[in-house]
Parts: sequence; C-alpha cells; structure tokens
Amino acid sequence: MKRFINYYFIASVVILSVVLLFLFRRVYKIESFLATLKNETLIQQIDVCGDDCKSQINDIVSKAISTVSATTKTAVQKETATEAPSKKTAYIPLSGPITTTSTDWVDAAGTDVYIDLANDYGKNTYVSWEGFLAIANGNGQAFARLYDATHGIAVNGSEISTTNGSSTQVASGSLSLWAGRNLYRVQLKSLNSFVATFVSGRIKINY
Repeated sequence: MKRFINYYFIASVVILSVVLLFLFRRVYKIESFLATLKNETLIQQIDVCGDDCKSQINDIVSKAISTVSATTKTAVQKETATEAPSKKTAYIPLSGPITTTSTDWVDAAGTDVYIDLANDYGKNTYVSWEGFLAIANGNGQAFARLYDATHGIAVNGSEISTTNGSSTQVASGSLSLWAGRNLYRVQLKSLNSFVATFVSGRIKINY
C-alpha cells in the first residue's frame, strides 16, 4: 500500500509538470501573438497617410526646395553683380595773374596746356572751365576765353566776363573740344582799355 502511494505521488508530479509545461508554452504563444498584433497595430496607426497624402507631401516638399533654390540663386546674383564705375573729376590749373588794357584778344602767357580727352580721360567726358577776373575800379568789363592754338580757333562757349573791380570767380558751361592732342591757352581782353586781370583759373574735366 505504501509503495502504491509513492507511485501515485510520482505520477501526479509528472502529470502536473507536463500540464504546467503545456500551459507555459500556450502562454508564451499568446504573448508572442499579442506582441505581434500590437506592433502591426502601431504600424497601421503610424502609416495613416495614404498614397494621396504622400503625393501631396512630396509636392509641398518639392515646391519648398524650388523656392529655396531660387532665393539662393537670386542672392548669389545680387552679390556678384558689379556696380557701374563712379565719375571722377580732374582739374588742370591755369596760372596767373595776367593783365591787359587791350580791347583785342591777347594770349595770357604761361597758361598753355595740352589736352587729349579720348586718350587721357576716355569718351564720356564733360569739360568746363572757370577763372577769377577783375576790371580796374569796376569800370568797363574784363573778358577771358580758352583758345585752341592747334586749330587757331576759340573754344566755343568758353567766354566768361565780369564787371567787378575785385577778383570774381566766373564759370563757363559745357565745352566741346576737338579730338586729338591739342594746345589750349587763355586769352584776355578789356572792354574799354581799363586794366583787365586774369588772376587764375582751371579747366574741369568730369570723366
């Protein structure tokens, strides 16, 4: 009887072990299935954007990239654009003082200058000149002009004058000089033989 009870106890332990192993495997399979199901559900929740949605997103991204590229290109073009060169001004001094009482044009000694606009200053030039003149006691009028000694003609528009007894600055308008290297000088005269004075002057060239 005692031996039978021992066999029964051992058999019970074996059967219980088999049952527990079976139950453990079933629980493991269920847990694996639940984990897989959870991952698939998570993926489905994440991948809520369909083909239409993805297409719209791609269009938006493409437009944004195009806009950024265009902006960058414009910025580079602005940085590399060159500005037009600014104008410069040159002055050619004309020394004095020179006086005369002649009512005819006379050369002002020491005022000779050579000018070649195209070679020295380029094509786009604006030429004018200015001088300080006086007529003795303010009687009459003093005149001055530029003379093109190379061609034997007065420079058109270069004549300036004053009726003041004290030194007065007088300026011409725009002058047209002949092409090439030409010799220019100041000429001076008095209206009525009172002492006319050319104090000093200068030719102004914007280029």
